[in-house]
Amino acid sequence: MGTPATADAGDAAARLEQIRTASDVAEVRRLYDDWAATYEDVDVAGLMGHPDAARMADIVTAIAGPGADVLDAACGTGLLGAELAERGFTSIDGLDLSPGMIRRARRRRVYHDLGPADLRDGVPGASGKFDVVTCRGGFAPGHLGPRALTGFARVVRVGGVVVAAVDDATWAADGYAEAVDRLREQGLVRPVEGSDPGLLVLEVRGDVHASRSVPWSP
Repeated sequence: MGTPATADAGDAAARLEQIRTASDVAEVRRLYDDWAATYEDVDVAGLMGHPDAARMADIVTAIAGPGADVLDAACGTGLLGAELAERGFTSIDGLDLSPGMIRRARRRRVYHDLGPADLRDGVPGASGKFDVVTCRGGFAPGHLGPRALTGFARVVRVGGVVVAAVDDATWAADGYAEAVDRLREQGLVRPVEGSDPGLLVLEVRGDVHASRSVPWSP
């Protein structure tokens, strides 16, 4: 019989597979709602091949500083938001598909605003609102997909950044390179070189909302 840690990791891997093969977004929402109470029992982002919350918060701090307005997209239970708050960030909003995850995140008392949203086709609210959009855990198989990058870039001010975790296998298989190239070719974003493996950093260079040919899909 496996140790509790092994059992937890096995359960998390099984849940991720259920999410990957889910038939629709309602099923994904239900699966995450069911998972919320035990989500932090294992390093789920690590299973996805993503940096841990502390490392990602360090990167955001180095790029933008704690005075930045941040949207934590696909915020889950708020692990990244908590790490940002520890580094002095005071303007953090969060969005997630799962109301159950949002309830957990709200208990941390580090978010200015929290709400549910399906982020696959865009981000609700005004364009150019944030200095930084983070996404740790949202770009995994069966989750948001590369078209969400355009929605994230739309709500970032020119000169701000999108900081998103995307593991190499998902990047190669799901069209992320093509989506980024289309945004880059229009002068809307610039990939920032030298980021950690599995981490995408895009500087927003143009008004995505005003673009006449927004590349919503690869």
